[in-house]
Amino acid sequence: MLRIWKESDRVLWMLILLYLVIMTVAALPTFQRSAAASRPATLVEMAWAAEGNLSEADRNAAAERLSKHLTWMESNLPPQWGRYTIEERAAWVFQSMHEHLLFGKYDEDQNTLSKALLEGNFNCVSATILYQILTERAGLPTVAMQTRGHVWCRLLSRPELDIETTCPTWFLLEPHDQGQSPAVKAADEARTLSARGLAAKIPYNKASLAAAQGDYPAAIEFLNFALSLDPQDEAAMRNRSAILNNWAVACIGQKDCQTALDILKRMEDQRPHDPDLEENRSKIIDAVIDQWCHQGRYSEALRLLQLPAELTTSRHSVRSIYQRWIQDAASRGDWFEAKNALRLAISAHEDDPLAVAQLRRQFRQLNAG
Repeated sequence: MLRIWKESDRVLWMLILLYLVIMTVAALPTFQRSAAASRPATLVEMAWAAEGNLSEADRNAAAERLSKHLTWMESNLPPQWGRYTIEERAAWVFQSMHEHLLFGKYDEDQNTLSKALLEGNFNCVSATILYQILTERAGLPTVAMQTRGHVWCRLLSRPELDIETTCPTWFLLEPHDQGQSPAVKAADEARTLSARGLAAKIPYNKASLAAAQGDYPAAIEFLNFALSLDPQDEAAMRNRSAILNNWAVACIGQKDCQTALDILKRMEDQRPHDPDLEENRSKIIDAVIDQWCHQGRYSEALRLLQLPAELTTSRHSVRSIYQRWIQDAASRGDWFEAKNALRLAISAHEDDPLAVAQLRRQFRQLNAG
């Protein structure tokens, strides 16, 4: 009996061990995905993601080109690399980038890392992203910098050195010439830019291009994407409000008042009481009220004007709209409508006897005429 029990026990433990092995193997892909998800994304990965519509084929081709250059760098470091100063190392990496990768031309609209690698054309965003990637591999301490409408790279040497990544001859320039660059002139206005913030400049610049072409919905989508990458980007938030404002103005020109008001509501939700847009909000409200009054939609204009004052600052008043309504109805000979408008106006101004008296006088003058 004792021998049979030991054999059974051994079989049982073997089955348990087999089960654990099977479960571990089955769970391995999940563990790998979890590990990848918990690992901080690299600048390269964030740049690919920021491009949004990058095809797998283009991504693979760009990644292969980058990988080949990194391998070339490691194999072709100058002799006694360790004796080079930080600035000399930065210059070598910079020159290799422009000779082997950014061999095209400066293109203000070329924001993406993939096209910079595949076509050689670049702007300050794509060139700075690429230089940050290369200097990180070379072990150089650099950080991306930004000011209004421009980004570049700063080498954290002693003293620090600002590097205009779009200038292939940067390290050959005299200090006086370097001092004329936007990066150096920015001085205290310059702000550091995180890796996520730098990648977010890709959809940010795409938004500016879309807005310039009048494609406001696409511009807002790009800016929302940029803010999902860098929620603290104040410039993106301001730009989104400005583009929403321009979109609303365009809707007014197309006589699409409802869309303009919907956009105005989005502006308030996203940046309430933005002082930069107060005047434009008033102009939008005034334009909507003018159009609705011209279309005879006086009741809707009055409802809009009677919203909270902070949302509807306008040159119009409730009384002026009623006066316009009464005069319009009288000019069409519809005295029933004119009288009904007067009755509504008197009810709306029951606490203002002077206004009521003036409205009655207007009605009598029109009726007498």
